[in-house]
Amino acid sequence: MSVLCAGSRIKRLLAVTAAILFAAAPLSLSTAEAAHAATTPGASVPFTEYLAASNATTNGTVLPAGYRLGTLQAEATGRQAVELTAQGQYVQFTLTSSANAVDIHYAIPDSSSGGGLTEPLDLYAGGTLSTALSLTSNYSWLYGAYPYSNTPSVGEPGGTSGSEVPHDFYNDVRYIFPQTLAQGTVVKLQVDSGDAAPWYAIDTADFETVAPIAQPPGYISATAAPYDADPTGANDSTSALQNAINAASSAGEGLYLPQGTYKVSSPLNVDNVTIEGAGEWYTTLTGSNVEFSGNQNPASTNVNVSNLALFGQVDTRDNSSSANTGFNGGFSNSTINQVWIQNEKSGIFDLGPATGLTAENMRIQDLTADGINLDAANGAVTGSTIQNNFLRNTGDDGIALWSQSYADTSDTVTQNTVDSPNLANNLGVYGGGSGDQITNNLLQDTVEYGGGIEIAQNYGAVAFSGTLTVSGNELVRTGQFDPGWDYGTGAIWIYPAQANMSSTINITGNTILDSPYEAFMFQNSNHYSGSATLTAPNTGYSVTGVSIQNNTVTNVGTFVFQDQAPGSATVSGTTATGVGDAGIFTCGSGFTLNQGSGDSGFTSTACAMPTASPLWVYPGPTTFQGATVGQSTSAQQVAIMNTSSAATTLGTISASSGFSVQRDPTYPCGSSLDAAAVTDAASWCMVDVTFTPAAAGTTIGTLSVASSQSTTATLQLIGTATGSSGGGSTDLALNKSVTASTATSGFPASNAVDGNTGSYWESTDGSWPATLTVDLGASDALGSVTIALPSGWPTRTQTLSVLGSTDGSSWTTLVGSATYTWSSSNSNDVSITLPSGSNDRYVELNFTANNVQNGAQVAELGVYA
Repeated sequence: MSVLCAGSRIKRLLAVTAAILFAAAPLSLSTAEAAHAATTPGASVPFTEYLAASNATTNGTVLPAGYRLGTLQAEATGRQAVELTAQGQYVQFTLTSSANAVDIHYAIPDSSSGGGLTEPLDLYAGGTLSTALSLTSNYSWLYGAYPYSNTPSVGEPGGTSGSEVPHDFYNDVRYIFPQTLAQGTVVKLQVDSGDAAPWYAIDTADFETVAPIAQPPGYISATAAPYDADPTGANDSTSALQNAINAASSAGEGLYLPQGTYKVSSPLNVDNVTIEGAGEWYTTLTGSNVEFSGNQNPASTNVNVSNLALFGQVDTRDNSSSANTGFNGGFSNSTINQVWIQNEKSGIFDLGPATGLTAENMRIQDLTADGINLDAANGAVTGSTIQNNFLRNTGDDGIALWSQSYADTSDTVTQNTVDSPNLANNLGVYGGGSGDQITNNLLQDTVEYGGGIEIAQNYGAVAFSGTLTVSGNELVRTGQFDPGWDYGTGAIWIYPAQANMSSTINITGNTILDSPYEAFMFQNSNHYSGSATLTAPNTGYSVTGVSIQNNTVTNVGTFVFQDQAPGSATVSGTTATGVGDAGIFTCGSGFTLNQGSGDSGFTSTACAMPTASPLWVYPGPTTFQGATVGQSTSAQQVAIMNTSSAATTLGTISASSGFSVQRDPTYPCGSSLDAAAVTDAASWCMVDVTFTPAAAGTTIGTLSVASSQSTTATLQLIGTATGSSGGGSTDLALNKSVTASTATSGFPASNAVDGNTGSYWESTDGSWPATLTVDLGASDALGSVTIALPSGWPTRTQTLSVLGSTDGSSWTTLVGSATYTWSSSNSNDVSITLPSGSNDRYVELNFTANNVQNGAQVAELGVYA
């Protein structure tokens, strides 16, 4: 069955407002705190989490807090990150406890073609280089309308069928140090020579102490004969692992997966079997379809999987297939414990009928769809527990109870931490039976189209019945501006989208902190927006049976209650401080809020959405890679959106030195933007930005948009340049006479000066040194040479020197032998600056090595004055 994810709403238009600074001590939730966890919301995890923006020191840039989709801050824990843009910049963490392993949550740019970059970043411990971490954007950066693609684009805010904003920027990389680092050790991430990404954004660093788990007595080993699974990752182990699983199940024995990496290419079927690895850091399954598949009707039973990791290779979302889900199918009386799931489509989809699943102590991150979903599609999912899991950067709901065709009943979601779901909610409940419990979860930093907790009669779910309990949860910076309605989504929101909701919903003892919009929302099934928001119809499906007791609300950007659906709720013992606009938004929807004793802080009412709201400009940063000195790049579009309920006058739109801004011909900006409204295209516009570098290296700039709003909106611009640093912009070598020491048939020297990077010269195999010599026709004062390879080629290095001559017979070494890297981050174009005073007619490249091909390769040799 296809994995259909509950939070996938299709809507339009987009904006955000609030910017609440976040600072905290390192999150240290070790297993020793388990006794305290009963009253402290969130998972008790084995690591100490440090936020780069507030728990570290840096000479880079601490990005200001921001909530705008399409920016690095919006997707970061705490809505801030540290950005590194130049050699020597670093962010460093001082350990508050010993550790020997770290997981870094980071972002780097996409390639211009959308295929991702892979670049190193150096990691130091105690002042000594430990390793060059390999960071990649292969599994991040999505574009266009839902369910998104890898094709770079900037579109209408929200579009006609979902967000068209570049997003999903972050990924994770982990590393085990060769020794345990003592408390007080300084661990540093630093941009060194060879770390070639245009920028690096560091969000969090999670440090812990890990050790491998030995083979338990009585277990069979998957690497032993006759199974012989390959722990090196070199060969496909799907059949070997399946045979070992089947044998362990038949014999009633446990299966042990020793330390190593196991490559798989199709789901592993599991039933009545116990599988244990050497630990989440030591046993890894990876490949094209990494999945444990449970039976359905009846479900697999007595499946116990623990102490291993599932690392997929998913770079986009395919809703037509259920492939690439860590645990998919039916699981009864089963336990999934201490399993790390990353770069998959989804983490767990239990499709029912099933009972008694426990999913605990897991780490689930960097997905394209839901983290954990009890999806009662084929039968009821009952008596199951999701507890003490850490989820971050899921591509849809972090955790969902979806009573798609049958009721989720007596299921418990407790003591979980859910950070930064990239689409939809931290936690969603869609229909359900009696006895479901949502308790003591820590929910943080909703990114797009959702809130902290959504309770909805939606997505074809069966009707709510019995009692749903939502208690003891902490919701921090949850909720976002909804581009389908042009107003904010609540931290806790109740939505009768497809039918009346009349069952008992008890919302008790929750803490809502720093919500950018409202704390509680009762959403109308009529999708009105714009001016219609203020004349809400007394129609639509209704909500009754909701009790809100003893909740604490601190700092909300707009309202404590946004009452838009017909119906009623009771509230008592609920206090609010730091209210942005008014206590209660009410515009005649027919909703009654029955207040009891102990309420405070939300007596004022309003029928108005905010008219003061900063312009929203995206994507940020806008990055120009591999530009040539003195030459203008192609234009990139930048969108500007009015996020307020009143028209906004536009002022000057300008860019700092090195960048230029023009009117976009298709969506030009005029003198004003209309009030935000779904059907009004005049509430947004675009400009085109180009980059013309004056010198090689990185240029940091700003796009500024003035308006009648109180602050000027800004967007960061980053450009990297290769090519002539001597001031010339004309390629003196183009179509000039050129010779080579040797050439492979079909790849002559003339290919290197024909102006086409799709053709190239290649020397014959093993003919080192290999030379390529161009005659410029006359001596000239030379500033630089550029050496390009075809743009689609994978990363490689070549070792070479540059020589010059006035007569073609007497040569001077201009640049000594060095090794250079061609990669997507520099558009496969390397620039070499020549020494001052270079005045030559002939330029020769002398190659001595190529780490990919046993010969020299040049697609285009450029020589600049």
